Amino acid sequence: MLSLQFQTFAVFIPINSPRSADFNQPEDTGLRGIYNFYLKTRDYHYNSSVNIGAWLILPEDMINLTTSNDVEEILRTTQRDIVIYLHGVSANRAKAWAQYEVLRKHFMILAVDHRGYGDSGKNVPMTELGIAHDHVQIYDWVKKLNTKSDVYYWGHSLGSALSAHTLRLLKEQNKETPKGLVLESSFTTLQDVIINVFVGKLYSWLAYFDATILTPLDANGFHFRSKEHILSIDCPVMLLHSEDDMVVRYPLGVQLAKIASENRKNDQGKVIFHGISADYGFGHNDIIRHPAIDNFITDFKEVCRNFTHNL
Repeated sequence: MLSLQFQTFAVFIPINSPRSADFNQPEDTGLRGIYNFYLKTRDYHYNSSVNIGAWLILPEDMINLTTSNDVEEILRTTQRDIVIYLHGVSANRAKAWAQYEVLRKHFMILAVDHRGYGDSGKNVPMTELGIAHDHVQIYDWVKKLNTKSDVYYWGHSLGSALSAHTLRLLKEQNKETPKGLVLESSFTTLQDVIINVFVGKLYSWLAYFDATILTPLDANGFHFRSKEHILSIDCPVMLLHSEDDMVVRYPLGVQLAKIASENRKNDQGKVIFHGISADYGFGHNDIIRHPAIDNFITDFKEVCRNFTHNL
């Protein structure tokens, strides 16, 4: 059986990328109008304090108009839509600069490093539940500051699973549902990802594969069951997946969209799936470069604005 420490590393791959990122100097990414700051959450497991690093990224047309350096004041007074961006593995908040360039045309961005990534939460265990509950508290903080702006979530890869889990927890805690959810390069469950990668396909037929790989991961709480969480989310969902994704295979995104489309109730919001042709060569990380991405976002926001959930 694999050790818990090894499992945690293998699932989250908390390697800083870029390694040399100076979070206090976000302009090193080539982007302006970014503010580094930190939030405190309470750990779900031990109730200890967790320090979470984040960037507030201004919409591009506010860069030269904003005079305040106070993150809370900026969030409190903005009338712009806000997107909370959750990255995947082997990353930190300095990595997704290409995503920020696009998203800031449509949102004010809150880019968060999950505990264990970047300079966030080094004193607490990396667990799915711990991270999801951190994000619930971050959402509460945003909504306490600003009750008028619409808040969206955009999750990439593992960040998509964490986004879906967070929104399910928000519903279970009877909190306000975010306006919309975008899942980029997403998947059904962690087990499905493992089985569908090369190593999984190579060894999954062995009698001991489940007992030594899948069962221990499940027993230690590494589930990431987006196919269940998505059924409990009461807002429109847009899924983006590239056919040539070699990390999270394309059929997993198709399957997740199919499960959502066929099993969510009519009043839970529309499910939109954009399958991206392999001809573009975007793979796992570069869907944001699609020539129609701005239209995808604009159209999705219109769907979200017109959606009303009947309680």
